[in-house]
Amino acid sequence: MEDYSKLRAYTLVSTSISIFLYGFSVTLGSLLTQISFYPKSMELYLLIEPPVSLLLGNFLFSYVADKYGRKPVLVITPILFSIGILLFLLFNPYISLIGIGLFLFSIAGGDEPAIISYLTENLSANDRGRFIMLITNFVNIGALLSSIIFIFLENYTIIKLTITFILILSLTSSYFFRKKLPESKVWVLSNSKNISFINENHKRILPLILISISTILTYGLISWVIGPYYYPNLTYYIVFLFNLGNIAGGLLGYFIISKIKRTSFTLFGFFGGSLTSLILLLIVHSFNNYILFLSLILTNGIFTQLTWGTRLVLEGELLRTKYRATGISVVRASGWIIYIFSAIFTYSFSIAFFQIYDILFWIIGLLGSALWYTYGFDTNNLQIIKLDEINL
Repeated sequence: MEDYSKLRAYTLVSTSISIFLYGFSVTLGSLLTQISFYPKSMELYLLIEPPVSLLLGNFLFSYVADKYGRKPVLVITPILFSIGILLFLLFNPYISLIGIGLFLFSIAGGDEPAIISYLTENLSANDRGRFIMLITNFVNIGALLSSIIFIFLENYTIIKLTITFILILSLTSSYFFRKKLPESKVWVLSNSKNISFINENHKRILPLILISISTILTYGLISWVIGPYYYPNLTYYIVFLFNLGNIAGGLLGYFIISKIKRTSFTLFGFFGGSLTSLILLLIVHSFNNYILFLSLILTNGIFTQLTWGTRLVLEGELLRTKYRATGISVVRASGWIIYIFSAIFTYSFSIAFFQIYDILFWIIGLLGSALWYTYGFDTNNLQIIKLDEINL
């Protein structure tokens, strides 16, 4: 597949569907907390099992992607996902939960480091930032559709069959396009280089880790946790509106990320997210108005996606090809681990302390983006080969 436009088209379609499956599946844990089929005692498991599965999948498939190539991961993970569908269909809540875990372990997020690596290496410098922003926005489209199903369908059997139909259709479509993709030439060329992630410059990695922690926590706490813990009757609507805001943020990011410096774009996203989170805290405790609350949830989602999408762009650009997928999984691991403990830790928090806790992670991201703005460099429109050569 030598024609770049054809390669780009196949890459965009296959990876967009995969990211869609990620968003559709990762939200199921939060949404299913309101289904009586799953005992109340399973609530915490429903909230932490998806990120645990993601974390394990990230580490396994990132190693495979760097050791054996991006293409093997793109072919193997759909097989595991299909097994997850079979387990999800069984009418046992615990086995069904294992099925959801397999979704996230495999094609629905577990292989994301390999996908981000493939996109970074195969999209042109002009396309890279905006198309990664566009493709990763499908995580929000998947989450939005998932919430719509739960809002409009009441019978769990019908919900489960609808989910299964969408999963099978999306998986089949993604696999059709994935198998046509060639191996990443940039990865093939990097195989001869003897470099290690351990020797990476801390000025490049520290801001990225802080940004990663912030984006994972600020998205996860609002999208998945705040509803089941504090507003169970509004859980579906919080997921819907928050991800609607995320979709708007993703589209905004698509149009502007390549027009300004990455350093400025990142700082802008975290400043806006911190500000809207603070206003949300003040509104909730000054006015008992759900319309204001939900409106701010939507607005906060815009900045959440600006920062989430930017983080994925920077993960690909700031880590060298030789260990790009592994580096992505290592950088984001701290974020997922802190989220898992936070879901447990905040269970007994009041809503005020929960929101303050969320704001603290926005501040961490603001610090990381300020560090990158001060000490980093602009990656916009730089060829990936050139980025590999840069050593801060």
